[in-house]
Amino acid sequence: MRRPVPVPKLVVSPLPAVERSSVSPPIDLRQTFVDSFLAARELQPNSVRSYQQDLQQFMDWCDRPWNSVSQRQVIAFKTYLLGDRKLAKNTVRRVLQTLKSFYRWMNLSGHITSAPTKGVQLPEVEEADSQELSDVEVEQIYQVVQESKFPERNRAILTALLHGLRGEEVSNLNVGDYQTQMVEGYASKQLHIREAKAGSTGWIVLFAEGIVEFEAYLAWYQDQLGRSLEADDPMFLSYSNRTKQQKQRLTYWGIRELMRSIDEQIGIDLHSHRGRHTYATNLLIKYGLAEEEAMKLTRHRDRRSFKRYTNKKEIYAAQVAILKASGQLPS
Repeated sequence: MRRPVPVPKLVVSPLPAVERSSVSPPIDLRQTFVDSFLAARELQPNSVRSYQQDLQQFMDWCDRPWNSVSQRQVIAFKTYLLGDRKLAKNTVRRVLQTLKSFYRWMNLSGHITSAPTKGVQLPEVEEADSQELSDVEVEQIYQVVQESKFPERNRAILTALLHGLRGEEVSNLNVGDYQTQMVEGYASKQLHIREAKAGSTGWIVLFAEGIVEFEAYLAWYQDQLGRSLEADDPMFLSYSNRTKQQKQRLTYWGIRELMRSIDEQIGIDLHSHRGRHTYATNLLIKYGLAEEEAMKLTRHRDRRSFKRYTNKKEIYAAQVAILKASGQLPS
């Protein structure tokens, strides 16, 4: 009698549990080129942030490697910024200038053989208006500052801004940068700008009222420290609850916060650069300096960026002329 053939059974063994590993997202190699580009240039921290933000806009819009970008894509990016984003022409011009500068560096460094930005035209410059403060607004600001927690320091900061210093330049000042310089046999008190945007270093001649403010501040500062001031002491310290024990240098962001708090109290659209606008406009209108002389004092190199101030001077001169011609002002 034949025995029945056993039916084979399929036995499925459970697969061993696979331990999941956390896989890091791939590194964006484009950023390594950006980092090298920024490191190769002598830029102030604010400029580094600005360049990074400009290039990040392109990286967010286009995911291609830098050496695979075409001129057509750069033109499409320009159209996107102007059309979809509706950014101002001057802003788009700045972003594209950053992109062009980056690709010039890529070309010179041998990473690419031809820049896709070559031949891409920048939007025409829109003439910006000067945002100078009126004498009444300046007086209001000083009044608010006088009632602040550290009026001596804050008045000196405001004074430096109204002498054309950028916010970061004020932050970088040391006590030793307040010096006496001889001009035509006259002892002139000046501020030495050692670190500045685009290498625009130089000397700032203080007006008489500026000297009064700085002398009063430095006397107060020395009393606060309880010792003689040294040349490499930061000109301005932060007195926030977080830093007052360490006596740290006041940062650009601390100056920005001071401007914001003044703005909240008097309702003036205030930022540190408005002091620079006020200084440049006053040099031309109040003190009657020629454009070349004013540009030397403000450390401007580009006449196009200085045009906003000469425009204001021309408008003012035209107003004076018509008032004289109509007999409303004495000739």
